[in-house]
Amino acid sequence: MAGKKVNETKGVLALDLGTAVRKLLKVVGRKVEKWAGGKVVTLDIDSTGIRVLEIKGGVVRKWAAVSFEPGNGGGEVVPDKSTLGTMVRQLMASSGIKASKVVASISGLYSVSRVLPESNLPPAPTTREAVLEMAKEIMPLSGDKTYLSWQTMAPDEGQRLVITVGMLREVIDNEVQALKAMGINPHIVELRTIALTRAVNKAQALILNIEPSSFDIIVVANGVPEIMRTIAWQQNSRTKEDAWEPLVATLETTVNFYNSRHLDTPLDPATPLFITGQMSTDLTLVEKLQAELGYPIEPLAPSLECPAYLPASQYAVNIGLALREMPSFENSGRGGLVPLDINLLPETYRPWRPTARQLYSFAVIVMALALLFPLFQITSEATAKTANLETKFDILNNQLTLKKLEIQRREPLQNAIGEYHTIVDMGGNFTKDLVVVRSEAEKLGVKVGSIIHRSNSIDISCQAGSYLTFRQYLTALEESGRFATPIPPPEGYPYTTGGTIKLEPKAGE
Repeated sequence: MAGKKVNETKGVLALDLGTAVRKLLKVVGRKVEKWAGGKVVTLDIDSTGIRVLEIKGGVVRKWAAVSFEPGNGGGEVVPDKSTLGTMVRQLMASSGIKASKVVASISGLYSVSRVLPESNLPPAPTTREAVLEMAKEIMPLSGDKTYLSWQTMAPDEGQRLVITVGMLREVIDNEVQALKAMGINPHIVELRTIALTRAVNKAQALILNIEPSSFDIIVVANGVPEIMRTIAWQQNSRTKEDAWEPLVATLETTVNFYNSRHLDTPLDPATPLFITGQMSTDLTLVEKLQAELGYPIEPLAPSLECPAYLPASQYAVNIGLALREMPSFENSGRGGLVPLDINLLPETYRPWRPTARQLYSFAVIVMALALLFPLFQITSEATAKTANLETKFDILNNQLTLKKLEIQRREPLQNAIGEYHTIVDMGGNFTKDLVVVRSEAEKLGVKVGSIIHRSNSIDISCQAGSYLTFRQYLTALEESGRFATPIPPPEGYPYTTGGTIKLEPKAGE
């Protein structure tokens, strides 16, 4: 089972150091690939043929293919064990490709895949148990006859997803046992549609892989193969003249299904369509598809260094398998593709041994540590000094907190003392203010309801017989010279007959 964990960075210093290490690993990794000449051999097997491809030093060196009639091997998907193993061995011998360990594809004809948000998983102690429980409900496959693999993914945009693949045990067992019988160890078995997604390496794409026995349709959105379908040809659609009709109909149905599930983000009509597989060289078929479909057809541009005369579209699955084993393959460089690494090979067939990628990683890490040792020393000294400063800061911060608490406890008392001194300092001035307020009110016949004295202001509630009288009273208070002017009038002024007037003594009074 495949699973992803998101590494968390701690601190700016760690982030900068991690970025430097990653960049150094990429550069050194590419050099190590060239120097060490790491070899990867991939096998693409279906019921009508076998394609083998060899990559060395990040460059495609050799490739070969053999075709046979679907019924030759007696199997519905691939030939029987002995026939398949013999054909693979003969093909590799005739092409000069030697390998005891390969990366193999497997058709999705007898598989079921689902992509769902991680938040939809039922509650369970572990993600694995939650995925297994969900798979039982949504995938029409028997548990004792199915191998289930899964992977959690975190696209650049959107929530975390879980992609699950269920495959019939018999299909995988036949292929793996046939290869092992000939001394070939498939350490990775990957679904053909996933390998094609990696070979195209686009964030948004439609992929149509056409083989003589079946065809695959893949809808890629945000770098995730949201829909993967493998469909066997019907007997009445095997002629070249009418082969385009089921392809067009199935592709349109698949896109409509995707759009119905993504009403807010339907597939863009400008999404590129990639046509791959053995029948991708049929120009008549491709021209008919281009005429019937509204999506622009783009040629496959592999991320591997390939000879100009390599029929890349026919070996697209092999290329996708090879890219999985390339340490220098950057998924985010060309389309933001989410790394896909679901290995359908059951645990029982996986004897542990270090892979080429692990060996490369170990060598790169050793070299990086040797180069970065002086930087680590400087970082350690800086970290020690930082820790010392943090300790001193914590002590000072604690003392400051205690002082703040003490000040907060004293603040109410200090406020009360301040108010008292303010009232005392005002002395007779307050009495004179009251005399002015009441005398002017008596002259104009204004009724004073209440007088509230504050430390720096006086609030008067009053009522006049008319708004003109109220205006005269407010003017008289301003002209008395005892208060700061202008005096803010109450709401509704100048046509109000009363309200609360706020008086502020003049500065220095």
